[in-house]
Amino acid sequence: MKNINRKRSVIKGRLFLVSLLVALLALLAVLLAPFAVSHGVRLWVGWVARQEGFIVSIDKIDTPFLRPVLIRQIQLKTKREDALRVDLTATDVSVGLNFKHVLLHMGGRIIHNLSIRELHVQVHRTNPNLRALDRRGWATLQRLLPENLSIAKSEMRVENGTTLVLLRGRFNAAEVMVASPWLRQTFSQLRGATHWETNRLTVGGLTLSRGLDLQSGTADFSHLGKQRVGLQFELDTFGGKIRGNIAHEWRSEHFNWKIAGGASDISLTQTSDAFGFADRVDGLLHAANFTFRGNLAEPDRVTASLWGELTGLTWRNRTAEAIMLGAAIYSRKIELQQFYIRQRNNQFTLSGEAAFPANASGWLSPDFRGNISASINQLGDFVALFGASPGDFAGKITIEGAMDTRDRKFGGHLEVEGASLTFFKTGVDTLAAKLNLRATELEVEQLEIKRKNDLLSGRGKIDMSREHDYSGTLEARADNLFDYFSDLGRSAGKSPSRIPVDV
Repeated sequence: MKNINRKRSVIKGRLFLVSLLVALLALLAVLLAPFAVSHGVRLWVGWVARQEGFIVSIDKIDTPFLRPVLIRQIQLKTKREDALRVDLTATDVSVGLNFKHVLLHMGGRIIHNLSIRELHVQVHRTNPNLRALDRRGWATLQRLLPENLSIAKSEMRVENGTTLVLLRGRFNAAEVMVASPWLRQTFSQLRGATHWETNRLTVGGLTLSRGLDLQSGTADFSHLGKQRVGLQFELDTFGGKIRGNIAHEWRSEHFNWKIAGGASDISLTQTSDAFGFADRVDGLLHAANFTFRGNLAEPDRVTASLWGELTGLTWRNRTAEAIMLGAAIYSRKIELQQFYIRQRNNQFTLSGEAAFPANASGWLSPDFRGNISASINQLGDFVALFGASPGDFAGKITIEGAMDTRDRKFGGHLEVEGASLTFFKTGVDTLAAKLNLRATELEVEQLEIKRKNDLLSGRGKIDMSREHDYSGTLEARADNLFDYFSDLGRSAGKSPSRIPVDV
């Protein structure tokens, strides 16, 4: 019995010593934790920054036990002044760390909460093709994204070539400025709700300007480690809506954009008033859809589509009940599925295919093959759409045919029929013509013009080259030639008696 009691005493003594040792170690950990965590955070941040080519400086770190890490100021810069320059300064930073993931290298969030009192960021990239980080760097950046984020005051300036984006104010953006060769706009005193959750930043209820409100916009960073980001947005735009979905991937050497969007019932009247157009535009963008995939720097890989419908368009003295456009781009080709204009008594349709220009000047002389169909009952109203004076034209005309501008040479054929026509105030009762246009030659297969008892008919060929040779037959019959000279005089604003006539 004594031996048993002795063994129990020994066991109790050992347990007491172990408990005392654990308590001393816990006390030592509590006392040394601020020092260890402070230096550990400083060393870890410096190591990560050096791996990605940055220089980091940290002013002071406070590490209260079991509480968020407090950093008075942290500054991050690129090591050298090259094609990509980054300068980031954050003041009064509070970081809630997940030490289990930091110490044990487990997957998941490293930062629970991140709060910044003041943030200044400047990014200047002169080479758009330069990669800011490698694949490992983007994966690290995604792991550093916090579960909760709060920024009291910020100023972000991003320069990409000739494009400048400036965001200044609180996190909900007091001022956003965009400046580029094609667009310069500033949005001031923006107010809206922001929310950060699971790698997604959502902004909602943001009024950009009168008639333009961002209902919701969500930036998705959940695939940042795979070098892909996304953006979804919905805008209330001048009485209508615009919805869009944008994704950008730069994982491979081929930068890739995926864009899809749609618009409906946007008032052209409100749009013209908002942008201050000199001439008022009335009408409605009834519906539109747009898709794009690829990179404009690699046209062989680009696919895109566009469809839209304008209704009730009025601009100056130009009117159209409906204008519809449908087009697609693939394999360096542009397919014009339909360009359709409808006025009250007029219809015009153009469709065809063109090669994607190799350079900017190619848009001025595209290689195009297409079909034309027109049924015009009020010629004056139709030509007014293209800037002509409606009083100089009148009558009915139908056109059917095809055209070809390949290799900067015109070709095709047209069949034209008209009745009760007026061209530059010269009247024609009927018109019938068949024309064939080749590279250097215009063939008049049939031409017949009637006015009262007068007739002009013929056929022939006209050389369109420098020689300007022509051949054919022409038959004319006129009761009174003075009528035509009178029409010419009125169209020129002169009295017929003052027009000299050589016989």
